[in-house]
Amino acid sequence: MIAKTMCKLRSTAFWFLDAVKGGSVKKACRKLKTFDALDSHSMQLAEYKQLALQKLLQHAITTTKFYENIQGSCLADFPIVDKNIIRQKQDDFMSSKYGKAGLFTMTTSGSTGTPFICYQNKGKKKRVSAEVIYYSEKAGYSVGNNVIFLRAITKENHKTKLLQWIQNETLLDICNLDDKSIEKLIGDFDKASCAGSMILAYASTLEALKDYFRKEGTSAVGKGKICGIVSGADMLFDDTRNAMSKVFHCGCFSRYSNQENGIIGQDDTENNVFILNEAHYIVEIIKMDADELVAEGEVGRIVITDLHNRAMPMIRYDTGDIGSIAYIKRNGVNKKAITNFGGRRTDIVFDCYGNRLSPHVITNNFWSFPEIKQYQFIQESKTQYTVKMNAGKEFVRQNEMKALLQRLIGDKAVINIETEKEIPILASGKQKCIVNKMLSDTKGAEN
Repeated sequence: MIAKTMCKLRSTAFWFLDAVKGGSVKKACRKLKTFDALDSHSMQLAEYKQLALQKLLQHAITTTKFYENIQGSCLADFPIVDKNIIRQKQDDFMSSKYGKAGLFTMTTSGSTGTPFICYQNKGKKKRVSAEVIYYSEKAGYSVGNNVIFLRAITKENHKTKLLQWIQNETLLDICNLDDKSIEKLIGDFDKASCAGSMILAYASTLEALKDYFRKEGTSAVGKGKICGIVSGADMLFDDTRNAMSKVFHCGCFSRYSNQENGIIGQDDTENNVFILNEAHYIVEIIKMDADELVAEGEVGRIVITDLHNRAMPMIRYDTGDIGSIAYIKRNGVNKKAITNFGGRRTDIVFDCYGNRLSPHVITNNFWSFPEIKQYQFIQESKTQYTVKMNAGKEFVRQNEMKALLQRLIGDKAVINIETEKEIPILASGKQKCIVNKMLSDTKGAEN
């Protein structure tokens, strides 16, 4: 009863503060709900997106160096960009109307092994907050309830206990995923949860939990406390989704999002068919070998135009992901969605003592080396590891990198660092940044 009262008070306080500041999050939530209910071919939605796009393109041309010489006024007149292009000319992408000191910094490594920093203005950040609220509510969450993050915690994403309490979040570290660590993890998030709590986790973490429950059973899991589970970062496969839903007695959803933009889509009644957030993004599917649109249903590169980031306009941004566009019937209307998503199970790696590690403990810790353009972490054997990297110039922090990795994977680990001009990509067009050569299914795991 006390927990429910606290949740209600937190919800009331959150929306009151939002109202005092102009109600921007509430307004954005309402707009998301309105456009999510519309047919993707509706005139209302088309007119809204066209107006928002024209404002964005004009803003980019008049306030950024990168786009200042573009003469056209339609999306096709703008070049497709990616992390490497933006990183090399980051200042050229920054709007002259904003100073970095007042912006929100977003850091990501993603599945490509390419650390990347981008910036968001306050208005964009509030829209992302609205996205989190709206799409979490679709998964059963309510504002004021606790959110439990299962993630690899580093000094970059660490939050104090006080800040977690203020934000009504619980961060639980999943750096180690051996049975003993998972047993403790279950106890920790069972203590942290109350009726209505939501779990956010990597799909690979949920997969580790699934394997643990199959071996050890589910008696340690509290009943009825979790309202929903949302997965991101990796592909959420049906066997893992079904197991989590059964164990926690709630829905389990997969979300397509990234740090640099926000929530692009979330699945609903069909697994891994991501209904798009058309209020905030324009999604194009571009051919793998040419900057041209594919035919409907054809697989290609997922390219995003963020309609609301004014500080650092991201127009026709190649996410590094692949998929195709489909229209599915939902609640009597046709909704645009990404299907045939080019996700995969992320390779699990082990420390030199045989303990299972989250692959994200590796990727998140590489945030400490922003000078690295690409990397690939390879487990060669139980104690042998290789890091291939492209730093664009001589890398002078090898000893620091080895020391960091040694702390993660054990002092008996033998770590070899190799510099490369380019990290090879897979047939899918993506680059696999975590590889375990000891796994029998590594060969041909991606296509």
